[in-house]
Amino acid sequence: MKCPRCKSDLIVVEFHDIELDWCPACEGLWFDSGEMELVTAQMRGTADEQVTQRKADTSEKRLKCPECNKTMEKRLLGDAQPVIADVCPACGGLWLDHGELEQIVSAGGAARDASPVINHLRGTFSNVGGNAPGPAHSTGEARK
Repeated sequence: MKCPRCKSDLIVVEFHDIELDWCPACEGLWFDSGEMELVTAQMRGTADEQVTQRKADTSEKRLKCPECNKTMEKRLLGDAQPVIADVCPACGGLWLDHGELEQIVSAGGAARDASPVINHLRGTFSNVGGNAPGPAHSTGEARK
């Protein structure tokens, strides 16, 4: 699968039994339908909860869904400091650009520096381009 932002190959990484699709070039994250709620619940240490979503009024370029190639909608996620995310109306997938996951989670009470997903991704791929293998729990495979 290709990154909707920069067209690089996305890499599949497992985090707490959730498969995340991460772009090592622009550090964006793709969430299949329902995965965002699972990840934010893990990061906040709370039960599964919906992240507030509403239509965004923006002139940002609309991206194509990496899963089904439909044009995604711009949505505001979160309440206190909402981020503009790309949501696929067809498959329910969600694209977050670099830093947006931390912003959503920190607005919900988690410390920005302590983002376990981001730390996991950075730790796993700190040597992307190098010869060091990633941890055993990461597939480290590019999804096409």
